Amino acid sequence: MGNNVNQEVEKEAVFGIAPILQNEKIYSFFDAFLVLSGYCIATWSYTQGSYLATLVGFKQLLIGAFLGAILMLVIYQLPVILSVRYGIDIWIWLRSVFGQFGVKVMTVIIIIINFPWYAVCADLFSSSMTNLGTLFGIKIPDSWHSLLGILCVLIGTFIAYKGIGAITWTTRILVPLLLGVGVIVVIVGFNAVPFDAIWNYKPTNTGYSKNIIPYIISIEANFAFVITLVGGMSGVPRLTKNENSGFWAGVLGQGLSGSFFVVVGAVMSIAMQYVTGKMVDDPTMMLATLSVPALALASLLLVAFANIGTQAVGSYLYGVMLKSSFKKLDYRVLIMILALYVGILCLWGKIIKYFGSFLTISACIYAPLAALLVVDFFFVRKQKLALRSAFGMPGYHAYDYTRGINWIGFLCVGAGITMSLLIYNPIKAEVHNMFLFRFTPTGFSFLGTGILYFVLSRIPIIRKYLLRDREELTV
Repeated sequence: MGNNVNQEVEKEAVFGIAPILQNEKIYSFFDAFLVLSGYCIATWSYTQGSYLATLVGFKQLLIGAFLGAILMLVIYQLPVILSVRYGIDIWIWLRSVFGQFGVKVMTVIIIIINFPWYAVCADLFSSSMTNLGTLFGIKIPDSWHSLLGILCVLIGTFIAYKGIGAITWTTRILVPLLLGVGVIVVIVGFNAVPFDAIWNYKPTNTGYSKNIIPYIISIEANFAFVITLVGGMSGVPRLTKNENSGFWAGVLGQGLSGSFFVVVGAVMSIAMQYVTGKMVDDPTMMLATLSVPALALASLLLVAFANIGTQAVGSYLYGVMLKSSFKKLDYRVLIMILALYVGILCLWGKIIKYFGSFLTISACIYAPLAALLVVDFFFVRKQKLALRSAFGMPGYHAYDYTRGINWIGFLCVGAGITMSLLIYNPIKAEVHNMFLFRFTPTGFSFLGTGILYFVLSRIPIIRKYLLRDREELTV
């Protein structure tokens, strides 16, 4: 059984990155929109909504959650066009940006900064189990919180271990359950408190002396929240039948559906603060407090299963992503490593406390990555790629650069990270440059990295280094 699973994963890792021909494309706009909506809907959206509610009023939150997310998506999702046009994943194109070996390094970095999202899921699972025990009169010690989170990781990893069949059935159940919980939370929230209490809500103390600072941080959080999706943004669009469908399915699927659940999280937190005086990011706590026991019990079970399912899907997707870069490693070993990483974060137990810092730190990497992809595709290579070199075919070495690494690409990523940290310290929440901070750390890093890469590409010696693929162009 184990060998069959590994063979399936190897097939997915190899053929999952091969160019998709036009007659093999299966998704319309609506199909892709639904799939990407499901990809974005997860219980960590509640954490994001709760975090935003500590920074700004509900009206500002509503505008920022939708417009901020869609603005960033419209810009950084543009390279999805290449995935639809050529039927390839963005990580194939990124071999031209970072080199054949360099892209492996970036894969590992992306997983290190992005997989903590699944520790958020594990934390919410632990909270839901504690609340479930409370409904039955069982007091679960606080010392069990980390252990319950690890249990979520283990069950999710076991499902991922079973392979694509188990994942398929999990996702078929997962998305409707999450949608159902979201609708229930909104209904309960608005019925439990006066409408004005939510609509006119403003945080009493943001912790900042200037009102503009928490507002900018809220926009930064929205930018950072959606830009963390850049690593896997082309997996579904490359299967769509035309470029418009692929692009807008990503923008609207993530910008509307994902943002809706962020707002749901905010509604939940505001309602809980109104009733109990305490703002929480756990939907199970709200449902247990504000609704009838039967509804609360059902919802608790749904959220618990949803977090396990999200863990399973994440383990599988990132396991395949690692397998495509490190073909000699066993898939089962890779997902065990991922489980160990999340388990350590669960034992640490502070991922929720530093959620805002985690968002901005991850965006420090993602913003330069997204900028490089946009500028390289549209302005440096002008939408043309040497596919034989990109796929590492024998005799084709245009993207080998310096021992497999394009140092110009890594230099720009480093510069982008520096730009972000020079204007804002996400750990201490300190603003270093108020003027540049108005662009948001993610926005400034994105713009600065893109401009730097473009300027460097115009220098003759660097241009020759970057465009060694011009004689070999295949698309």
